[in-house]
Amino acid sequence: MNDYFHALRTGQFKQFFGETITWTTLEDNSCVTGADAVEAAINGLHARMSDMQTRQLLIVDNLVCLEGSSAGIRPDEDRICYCVTYELDGDRIIAIRAYGALAALMPKSPQPPRS
Repeated sequence: MNDYFHALRTGQFKQFFGETITWTTLEDNSCVTGADAVEAAINGLHARMSDMQTRQLLIVDNLVCLEGSSAGIRPDEDRICYCVTYELDGDRIIAIRAYGALAALMPKSPQPPRS
């Protein structure tokens, strides 16, 4: 996971994903599937986030949990708190789930919400 977090800064990190990687934003139940699409969604999200701060990283078995916050969309807004979980299969990330108010920051995806 350390290598993945370092690669996030480069914008090229899909080599850490499993073949069927999914990103689910729980706030609106939207889902992005596939390494290219998930990498693009994360890069789009990070482009809209500023002053990101990580507060807690927890690693348990095949699950990693990251807690953090970002500045609000507008200067007068409170910080946006979030939690992102990473499900692992060996050394590959196979599912990412985002909890918190991140939906407004996610790039628009052609994939419909999951039912």
